[in-house]
Amino acid sequence: MTGSAVPYVDVHSHAYEYGASELRRIMSEMLLVIVIVSDDYTTSLKTLEISRSLEHVTPCLGVHPWTVAELGEREALRQARQVVDLALEAGVGCIGEVGLDTKFVAESIDAQRAVFRFFLEAARDNGLRLNLHTAGTWREVYELLVRYDIGYANFHWYTGPLDLIDDIVSHGYTLSINPAVRVQRKHQAVVERAPLEAILTESDAPYNYKGVKLTPRLVPQVVAEIARIKGLDESYVKNRIYENFRARWLQ
Repeated sequence: MTGSAVPYVDVHSHAYEYGASELRRIMSEMLLVIVIVSDDYTTSLKTLEISRSLEHVTPCLGVHPWTVAELGEREALRQARQVVDLALEAGVGCIGEVGLDTKFVAESIDAQRAVFRFFLEAARDNGLRLNLHTAGTWREVYELLVRYDIGYANFHWYTGPLDLIDDIVSHGYTLSINPAVRVQRKHQAVVERAPLEAILTESDAPYNYKGVKLTPRLVPQVVAEIARIKGLDESYVKNRIYENFRARWLQ
């Protein structure tokens, strides 16, 4: 592909909130491949429906740690089982958004761990990718991935320990960089430390971060910021990120 024909990559969005028509409008404005994550069983159904109606959309079905905090362990596990059954029946190769969070919902960590262990077992046994939420739990999640022999996972909006990046990369996992990189120093430090070969881009749309409504339309700005931080040509960075995506998501 030539530089202009290479798509931008949004490897972590909640675009089911847009619906198919609005997402189609966004994708008509820019060449884009997008991965939609889900928060529970109901939104997993929405994600799957959108992915069936639009090209270049990859679905991830899951139960978000914040949802676990809202539902409690029993109901969250019930929905987790439904989600995995749905993914296997539909031939979906990704579970997400799943993981652990002690930064925002620490009080529910025991329930989160029970649900996440279920997803880890499902991913291991069925060769599924994981699209991860790891706020405050980066090292614990990494160690669980290794323990459960998970083949591939993406750490969304990574702001964890810089020394852990080497371990994450050595196992073939990736880190996705968010539009917050323009103002969030921790995220900028991640870009500085991580090799470009392990970086993907994301929007986490339509989350509101410090008054900025995140959207896939901001992904080109993320690419530009990565290029600036690393002192590389923007077109080269865009191409490399797409190759990273293609190698891990389209094989």
